[in-house]
Amino acid sequence: MSVHATPPPTAAEQYAAYAEDDRGYGWVVFSGVLLLLLGTMNVIEGIAAIGNAHFFTANAHYVFGDLKTWGWIVLCIGVLQLAVGLGVYVKNQFARWAGVAVLSANALAQLLMIPAYPFWSLALFTLDILAIYGLVAYGKRITA
Repeated sequence: MSVHATPPPTAAEQYAAYAEDDRGYGWVVFSGVLLLLLGTMNVIEGIAAIGNAHFFTANAHYVFGDLKTWGWIVLCIGVLQLAVGLGVYVKNQFARWAGVAVLSANALAQLLMIPAYPFWSLALFTLDILAIYGLVAYGKRITA
């Protein structure tokens, strides 16, 4: 019985093993579009809440703070979403994970803003979850 040893991989083979696989990158682009869209909507929603616009539910009871507080929170999250959305387009790995963090914060903020604008908050929460899926589902799968 003979034993055949395989030669060690060359540098090109090692690089090819770690090269970026573009299959599934459409989900990342989709999430980038959603990040920019959600960021724009959150900036508009935040400005409207700060300005006490009349399309929010009157006399809503919030977990903490008032409508202006939540307006500032959503405005800041929206600006972060716009910045991270641009980072996703340049294929920045850090932007993908920052996007997951910002989208998670926005999902939580939207759940806490349900008393002010119930249907809109639930719609944005759903889009946040879709965008998070698109950011984390991309990439090679490592099997044992």
